[in-house]
Amino acid sequence: MSIDAGDALVRALHEHNPWWEQGAAAFSLPARQKSDFYHLARPDASGSQFEDQPLLGLVGRRGVGKTTLLKQFIHHRLASGDEPEQFLYLPFDADPLYQLQSDEQLKRAVRYYESRVLGHSDTDQSHFVLLDDVHQIEHPNKPTIDGWGVPAAEILQDMPERHVIVTASAGIQVQRELEDTTLAESDYDIQPIMAEKFRDYLFTLYPELEEAENRVSPTSLRTGEKSLPAALDSGDIGPLVDELRQKYEKVADVERRIQSQVVDYLAMGGTISYERDGAIESAGELTPADYTQLREDVRDALYQEVPGFESIQTIADLERLCALAARNRGAEPFRYQELVELFDVDRRTIADSYLPALSELYLLTGVTEYDNSRPRSVRLYLRDTGLVTALTDGDAATVRNDFDREADLARVAAFDHTMRFAYGVNAIQGNNVSPSVQYWRGRSGEVDFVFEVDGTPVPIGLAYQSRARDETIDAVREFKQAYDVPLGFLLAGDTVRDRQPIERVENGVIQLPYWLYLLLC
Repeated sequence: MSIDAGDALVRALHEHNPWWEQGAAAFSLPARQKSDFYHLARPDASGSQFEDQPLLGLVGRRGVGKTTLLKQFIHHRLASGDEPEQFLYLPFDADPLYQLQSDEQLKRAVRYYESRVLGHSDTDQSHFVLLDDVHQIEHPNKPTIDGWGVPAAEILQDMPERHVIVTASAGIQVQRELEDTTLAESDYDIQPIMAEKFRDYLFTLYPELEEAENRVSPTSLRTGEKSLPAALDSGDIGPLVDELRQKYEKVADVERRIQSQVVDYLAMGGTISYERDGAIESAGELTPADYTQLREDVRDALYQEVPGFESIQTIADLERLCALAARNRGAEPFRYQELVELFDVDRRTIADSYLPALSELYLLTGVTEYDNSRPRSVRLYLRDTGLVTALTDGDAATVRNDFDREADLARVAAFDHTMRFAYGVNAIQGNNVSPSVQYWRGRSGEVDFVFEVDGTPVPIGLAYQSRARDETIDAVREFKQAYDVPLGFLLAGDTVRDRQPIERVENGVIQLPYWLYLLLC
């Protein structure tokens, strides 16, 4: 019996591209769209981020919605008048046979598409080749197989109207494949796709908050006369405070409704809530099995994806490091020496191998002290509060009934959202490097988060519980004085009351509600 797997992908092309025959009716998609959709598809503008360069990589952990984003993009463009034949979708995780001789299978599939499908379209507009889960066809140990990078570069040659979109778990998987191709660095970009933000989850429950008169857009905080960069540059925080108050007024009437969903988001995180069909109004709807599945998905991802990181020798240590971070919940930094002794490895392995690998997979970020060139400690933040719950309690009940546990998860979510906020503010200034958020310790206390905008640090203190407010204000004030910066933020939980929701506390410290901060990130 002869073995013929080389045409497996070609034979299934119509099955994987049902819109060729059915058009927009082929899709069954979530009613909601993550905020990623808006900057990728640009539904209110011409073009899309997919067309800004020949190749775009969407990278992120399993379950964050990369495939859904691809299909939402196709559906949006079909609804906008594009021809179904402009989109070729190749899912390399759908059948292990597609991963055999994948370079040749990819080229055969594109040849078939060009001759049998694309030729039926009279349009000269852009067309798209979408390669889903390309990390499944990386073959670093098989030098005679090209993987996907070389054939992807080849199908782009002399085709200015063609755009290739790939999805993978980590940016390094895209970069590594493209290093030895004809594509220049300017020919491709990599966009991380993170777990669902609080605003994404909230808009799922209350889609009317996305309507123009209600939508709290963060754009004016990132750029313009009333933005954070403008306040840092001029030293005048008045316009920024006014802008924050205007944004609060947009949703003031539904403040309590928004507040009530914070704890459910903290308990679920941004992966479980997105994977479930329909809106989940209460984390009480979840079962321990949902959290078990999340934990198993992360374990599977570690063992499937990490072998591509050559420096990792003991993959199980990465899961153990995640479990350690889940128990600590960012409360205290770990001394590197403690981790060295606990894991029986040297510091370089922890700092230069384990932590970068987990960061590349968007599972965990290690944070050191701001303005400390020789840090002895590192704070560990998981990037999804649902994973914290999965690795500790295993269900949502403890979070929903224990205010101290809720406050711990609020710190984890605030870190994740601050990373996103820092990226958004810097990206619009033309600085697209990976965001860096650190902490700072002074005589008066600790500043939870510090990031920079054009070299100017922005201190953010968290007082989720009322007992932490005064110490947090003192720490932010001390940081401002030490680094001569015009402003700092205090994020206040629901039990921290003041005269106004947006309050200029003193000496350039701006207090705003925790829930509003999440909504603005």
